[in-house]
Amino acid sequence: MNASLVLLDRYKKALNIGADNAAAESLNITRATISGWRHGKSHPDAESVARMCEVTGEPLAKWLPLIEAERARSPEARKVWLRLAQMAAAMALAIGINPAPSAHAVKVSVEKMFIM
Repeated sequence: MNASLVLLDRYKKALNIGADNAAAESLNITRATISGWRHGKSHPDAESVARMCEVTGEPLAKWLPLIEAERARSPEARKVWLRLAQMAAAMALAIGINPAPSAHAVKVSVEKMFIM
């Protein structure tokens, strides 16, 4: 199952809804849009991903790069988005190990992510 559908299903579970129609309505999109996601013809836009993450408590930094990787038009673009997803996961792990890093440590970590 692709990331778009995993996040959508978690969103529906968080809201305790079963039908895609209800999910579409709550995201202010059409049922056809979700059908496109289900059939791999399209993927959620950033706004929909952000809304689903907000409701589920999932980190946007994890899901947005994964979904953008799915929508990438070239293997090179896909690799870039997947690399960003890996960096976001590493950052989340680092923060989880040290839940209260100093502002300086966060700044240095973020700078390292983008210098690689």
